[in-house]
Amino acid sequence: MEEREERVRDDTIEEFATYLELEGKSRNTVRMYTYYISKFFEEGHSPTARDALRFLAKLKRKGYSTRSLNLVIQALKAYFKFEGLDSEAEKLKTPKMPKTLPKSLTEEEVRRIINAAETLRDRLILLLLYGAGLRVSELCNLRVEDVNFEYGVIVVRGGKGGKDRVVPISESLLSEIKRYLESRNDDSPYLFVEMKRKRKDKLSPKTVWRLVKKYGRKAGVELTPHQLRHSFATHMLERGIDIRIIQELLGHSNLSTTQIYTKVSTKHLKEAVKKAKLVESIIGGS
Repeated sequence: MEEREERVRDDTIEEFATYLELEGKSRNTVRMYTYYISKFFEEGHSPTARDALRFLAKLKRKGYSTRSLNLVIQALKAYFKFEGLDSEAEKLKTPKMPKTLPKSLTEEEVRRIINAAETLRDRLILLLLYGAGLRVSELCNLRVEDVNFEYGVIVVRGGKGGKDRVVPISESLLSEIKRYLESRNDDSPYLFVEMKRKRKDKLSPKTVWRLVKKYGRKAGVELTPHQLRHSFATHMLERGIDIRIIQELLGHSNLSTTQIYTKVSTKHLKEAVKKAKLVESIIGGS
């Protein structure tokens, strides 16, 4: 009996995963949602809001952060909707997330980080995270064929929400890609591959995080891959690039997501005005 129930549960999770894929969810989202739903049923819960709250309370006691709990709630709501239990899904409210501004790097810090790279591959990884504003998953999924040297663009496939986009890149960055590809001696279709394996597997997100942390330390900067993406957006805005263009480049579906960078940029602008002391020099203030 238990074996039959387990088989039915596995089939249901598989169907749920297919539903999420058809909804356009990313591979990582599908993986996380199905993981939490599996745990939910392994603990004997039924698909009700009350049992969902019991499950969430247990996770909170285990030390789950608000951000992690929010992810579990999204998974539960998606599953309830998959089962046609919209009324149960509506009962689950996501906790308010504290709004924190991303920390932008200075251009000098970015320069130090790029110059710390020990190989052409690592240098290009850092340059694409910053110079094209890529997410880690997007970087790892890039194929050689996604680089169009004629038009000076890269095609970013399967971004957040399963959306593709075209990102123009500079001549300098194209030259870096050419130089790196000329140094390769394998036939992997992926732009980046793991270097320490006999079989040239696609680069893993874990490797990217490790490299970014390593070169951040070498440059004297506490660094995450997303900080490079944040800095790309902030520096573009500071150079007067329209926020809607930045939205397209980042692959944000909502402008409100991109608008957080206006707050970051305003902070830098205020500091610049204060440092310049233009009015003080005119009126003779101290």
